[in-house]
Amino acid sequence: MACSHISDCELFVQFALNPALEIWKKGYCNTDYAACVRFKTAKMGQIVPLSLLPNGKKIQTNRSQDELVVTALFNCIEKDRLRMAGSLVRSVGVDINACNVEGTTALMAAVEIGSMEMIDLLLSLNPDVTMTNMHGQTAYDLAVEKKDLERINLLQRYN
Repeated sequence: MACSHISDCELFVQFALNPALEIWKKGYCNTDYAACVRFKTAKMGQIVPLSLLPNGKKIQTNRSQDELVVTALFNCIEKDRLRMAGSLVRSVGVDINACNVEGTTALMAAVEIGSMEMIDLLLSLNPDVTMTNMHGQTAYDLAVEKKDLERINLLQRYN
């Protein structure tokens, strides 16, 4: 049984940006969530810091401002926060073509999640639709893989 906090856990944003953390998701979130320090902390009503790993250790990383705003953009996409995503790109200046460690762009992430409004917003910000992830796939290729005609048709207009 999966963790009851799985949909609200901020660590999922980090999973999206760092596939190496996927092992935590499998080991704790999907199976042994009762042993997860993040789960226990949330259950006690305390704030769960992003740096806290499920085993109780803390991530010690120094991230640049650019990395932080890209993380915020991916978080907006994950949670379908259209206005905030648009604001991050237009006002804060987040690079619309920034990628995570797998080469996934914001547009690719939106295609994988399936929010047509987010895809439309990101396309209106003129991303490079020819960019590929580490598997050589464009956002259009990901839509084809999902077999979603609405996403395919929308992206086809930009290819």
